Order: sequence, then structure tokens, then C-alpha cells
Amino acid sequence: MARKSFPQTYRYYMFHKPTGCVSACRDAQHTTVLDYFPPEERQGLFPMGRLDKHSVGILLITDDGKLNRRLLAPENHIEKQYHVWTAGNLSEEKLQLLQTGILVKGLQQPLRAKSVRMLQQEKLCDLPVPIFENRKFLLEEQPELLVSHLEILLTEGKRHEIKRLMEAIDCMAVALKRTSFAGIPLDEALQPGTYRNLTEQEQMLLLNLAQNANVSNSRGVNR
Repeated sequence: MARKSFPQTYRYYMFHKPTGCVSACRDAQHTTVLDYFPPEERQGLFPMGRLDKHSVGILLITDDGKLNRRLLAPENHIEKQYHVWTAGNLSEEKLQLLQTGILVKGLQQPLRAKSVRMLQQEKLCDLPVPIFENRKFLLEEQPELLVSHLEILLTEGKRHEIKRLMEAIDCMAVALKRTSFAGIPLDEALQPGTYRNLTEQEQMLLLNLAQNANVSNSRGVNR
């Protein structure tokens, strides 16, 4: 990658994605992440990667397509850290299985997490993040239900990857928050639905990752 620094013509934002909006530039039916930006700022912007509609947490927004393609190419294994709250019996064997790999229906290669760490158990009614819309029935029926709070590090970007991993071990994800992307942690001072410019240090971290990315991926398609 020839660039020595980030050109001032490109924009890089950290956005705290709230629940209920989609990671898209436009959508006829749903609020998009760009709807949280003033109309005059939206031109050319797009989210780097995706977060499910009812998941929350860090999402980078930019208009730098080349950087986006290099970082999101699957072969480059950019790290993304999540906190997930899941209902169901979790044994040490199941936690290990998440890291060794699980073959799920519809995929030729197994899904696996780079690392999994159990943090604590919490009551469903006390979760600090919104519960998935299709899991709110649990909150009505079993508000005192204990759920496991996990920290999961992924280096791939399969659709609904964490939800599918949980289902594969007979558990059910009820809430999800992405806490870091490409080594950049979510700024917890950002309220859901707000954003800020990336700092110079954060920008340089992305640039260094892009410079070390597989050059063959530089013409990949936005994901």
C-alpha cells in the first residue's frame, strides 16, 4: 500500500451502533447507520463490515474504499472482539469446541473462534445491553434467568457467526455487543447512535494493518 499517511480527503469515524438499525447505506424499510449522520456528511460514506440489526457496539464508518477492501478480505483475519450473552448449559468442553471448530449446516469449512473467555453469569433482567427482539419473550417469561457472559474473538466474518456457534453447542445468544474492531476498542464515552472522528493513533493502526495485508486482496469487493 503506497500511502504513507491518511489523506485528509478521506473520513474515518467510530460509530456506536444502537439496536434496530441496519449496517447499510440505504434501506427502504429500516433505519440505517448513516441516518445518524447529518445529510450533508453522508455522501460517499459506508460502514466497514456489518453488525446485525439488533447487535450493538463499534462500527467504523469511512469513505476509503481501498482501505476497506484490504482490511475486510477474509484472508487477512482482522480481529473483532465481542461480548455475547447466551442462555443454556455451557461446559468447558463446549467452550473448547468453539475454538477447535464446529461444522454447521450450509458451510464447507467449520466455524471457530480465535479465543473464548467466560466472564460471569448475569440475570437476564440485568443485562447492560439490549436483548435481541426475538428473544424478548424470555425477559417476560424468565426475567431471573441466568445467562453466561462471554468474550469472543473472531477473525472471520461469516454471517450470524456467533449466533450459529451458540446454536451448534445447544445454547442461544440473547444479546451481542462488539467491543473492538481491528484492535480499536469502542470508546465507551460514545452513547449509542453517536460517533466521533478516529484519533491519529487509531488511524495509524488501521493504516499499518492495511500495509501488512495480503496484497492480492487489494482489489477485493466491499463486504
